[in-house]
Amino acid sequence: MELRIPCAELYLRLGDDDVLVLDCRSPENWEQVEFHIPGSLRMTPEEVSQDLFILPDDELIVLYGCEADWENVLRVCRMLLMQGRKAVCLDGGIQAWMAEGFPTEQHLCRDSAMNGSHAAAERW
Repeated sequence: MELRIPCAELYLRLGDDDVLVLDCRSPENWEQVEFHIPGSLRMTPEEVSQDLFILPDDELIVLYGCEADWENVLRVCRMLLMQGRKAVCLDGGIQAWMAEGFPTEQHLCRDSAMNGSHAAAERW
């Protein structure tokens, strides 16, 4: 099975009931790049590994990160495949997605959260 999905193919499948998109960027990159793919869920590679049981086993799981954490995202993708899940990595990660002009949503980061509260920045 191919471990990568092109940005254009994911764009065409956004919103499909059988596709789950996971933003697996490091906390540092999450705060540096304040955008994510619409509808994606935030889970670090460690959270995916620890909470595997909460992920659906009948959907395509698309993981993405950034250049700096590509190896971690690829490792988690392979782990999911070994567990019998359908999983792929977004080719080029969030940088390629944005460079190709696909839609994004802005998320709150700790520095931009109001009242010093950053609970909303942890998960959206």
